[in-house]
Amino acid sequence: MIDEALVFINNVLDQHLKHRFSVEGNASVLNNLTEADGSEPQVNQNKVVLTLINLEHETAKQYYGGQYRTGSNINKTNSAIHFNLDLLVTSNFDRYDEALKFLTASISFFQSNNSFNPSTFPMIPAGLVMLNFEVENSPYEKTHNLWSALSAKYRPSVIYKIRHVTVQTGQIKSSSKVVTGVNSSVTP
Repeated sequence: MIDEALVFINNVLDQHLKHRFSVEGNASVLNNLTEADGSEPQVNQNKVVLTLINLEHETAKQYYGGQYRTGSNINKTNSAIHFNLDLLVTSNFDRYDEALKFLTASISFFQSNNSFNPSTFPMIPAGLVMLNFEVENSPYEKTHNLWSALSAKYRPSVIYKIRHVTVQTGQIKSSSKVVTGVNSSVTP
């Protein structure tokens, strides 16, 4: 579900940016900021780049689950695993004024669409119940360390925390019949 969530986010942001600025081709891309050899990927040139920079296991006990009813059976599965994703939104443009323009447009998009669910975005992939976006504050030292760890030169950017991405295989571990009544008659 992590890949589906990020591809979906990239697609809706890309559509918004293309429409807003009449861009031919893609305006955003889901990609690394650098190649393994340290070079910058050509596909990132003059685009908003979305990069997963952290995956945090959500351990809140409010999530139980693990069983559901289908017809006359109760199926048990392992409980779903919930994650928070840290997504770096980088405006990677040759011209600094263009970078700031596209970063502002990206921030505006997520400000007006800070929660994605099937009722507001019917094209959200099945299995994604809700994606909530929060700006992650990043002090100068943390930002410097992040860009150093990415082996990239700083570009105008913002980090969003995406809450509650669920991974659930749905593999049934056991199944039992639903009790529909109690027979209280005793036969001698």
